[in-house]
Amino acid sequence: MKLALVAILVAGCATDDPCAGVSGTCVTLHVTSPSVKTIDQLELDLSWGDNHAVTTLQPGGTASLPLVSGVAIAGSASKLAIVGAGKLSGQVLGTGAAAITLADRASLELVLADPGSCVAGARYCGGDKLAGMADTVYECNAGGVPIARGACAAGCVTHPTVDDSCAAANAPCTEGGLYCGGDKLAGDPGTLYRCSNGTGTLVMACATACEIRVGSDDGCR
Repeated sequence: MKLALVAILVAGCATDDPCAGVSGTCVTLHVTSPSVKTIDQLELDLSWGDNHAVTTLQPGGTASLPLVSGVAIAGSASKLAIVGAGKLSGQVLGTGAAAITLADRASLELVLADPGSCVAGARYCGGDKLAGMADTVYECNAGGVPIARGACAAGCVTHPTVDDSCAAANAPCTEGGLYCGGDKLAGDPGTLYRCSNGTGTLVMACATACEIRVGSDDGCR
């Protein structure tokens, strides 16, 4: 399944619909903020099903909020989660997160607020020091939008001194087996672990995504 972005930002009260003329599923994204007035880039992190993409939309100069954009999806998906970062001259002014159950035509508001105080490279549950979905692990990107590592089937757990992680779903794991974090053992959903005494030992962080496989070891995609 591929995700296509309608790279159109329409300023303010414009009535133009970026989804007009797009066949299939398209979400009209309304970007607002109580504090951010203007941006020159909108970075989006998008998750749908087992898929993930990051893109940057540019309005062709500085633009005032509110803005309107469109996200078109080719194929079928039940839910789209979006995390956005509004930037001006390279600085992140605000971030926000929103999710929607998909239909052929849908509308979603993304509200940009204070970007928070996460540590670059560290991983957090959405809402813990960065914008995002509460059931998803994100990597803090100090220069842009938080990057989704993956959703947690059994929930995301916050930790005060180490990276947040997925709780173990359908535990226990099988000794010696390979698992993505959150699949029968706790960990980062974008990382592959080997089961050892019921917990995970690091095998590798997946470059793209970690794939849960029924009937065989999990693996990097």
